[in-house]
Amino acid sequence: MAVVADALKVTADVTLHAERNPSSDAQFEALATGRVDAVVTAMDNVMDWNLRPGPHDLRVVAQLERTTPLTLVGKKVRRKLQDLCGATLLVDAPHNGFIVALRAMLAEEGISPDAYALEPVGGVTERYDAIVAGRGDATLLGPPFDAMALQAGLSRIVSVQERYPTFPGQGLVVSAGALERLRPTLFAWLRGLESARKRMGSDPDAARQALAFAGFPATAVEAMVRSAPVSLRPDRAGVELLIEQRRLVGLPGADTVYEELVNPSVLPED
Repeated sequence: MAVVADALKVTADVTLHAERNPSSDAQFEALATGRVDAVVTAMDNVMDWNLRPGPHDLRVVAQLERTTPLTLVGKKVRRKLQDLCGATLLVDAPHNGFIVALRAMLAEEGISPDAYALEPVGGVTERYDAIVAGRGDATLLGPPFDAMALQAGLSRIVSVQERYPTFPGQGLVVSAGALERLRPTLFAWLRGLESARKRMGSDPDAARQALAFAGFPATAVEAMVRSAPVSLRPDRAGVELLIEQRRLVGLPGADTVYEELVNPSVLPED
């Protein structure tokens, strides 16, 4: 949405300095030290981050994707979830983020955490490079890396969305302590994103053109257009799914509730 918003010039009154972080731990460090004001990340991360030595009081203030498309890909001999017994799974972090959904899927299949290993290698780019280079047995990838991995000879095992239709997309996360200072800027930027969100729904071809002009490949463009959220307000069903997945696999942080994770007070009206 941010790319579409820039193309439509609906966020022109906000100066945004964006950078890519190689992992969720790097995101947390940047946010916790105040080096950045906000991060776009998997919403499950907040449950883990708030428990780290701090104290920290991080909140999801907006949902920027309807869902984050995630496909589990593996070596040719790994074609179904049961084939992951004895496997090494490449992850961003073992206790937070998208891996919690995968751990929940494996638990539902009756596969014990002792039956597989989790190897942290970083974000989606790093995981793609590692799995294609022959490191590990399986990993979760999003567009366009999932399609690229299949073209490179890996197998498609399952998508997160097939198992969890309400799985939510990434959220915008800020420190509750910095919220008032950031409120005017966040409100202005999110107001622009809301305009872009509506445009992506009413004129998807214009969104496709903006994303293609920005250099995104066709497969990623289609996934990004489909992932435009129905609202910037974090979806309650999606957040509660994340809490339940964390509870299922026995990870700390599952005793929280929606109201403790989400603060939508900086959002414009839908």
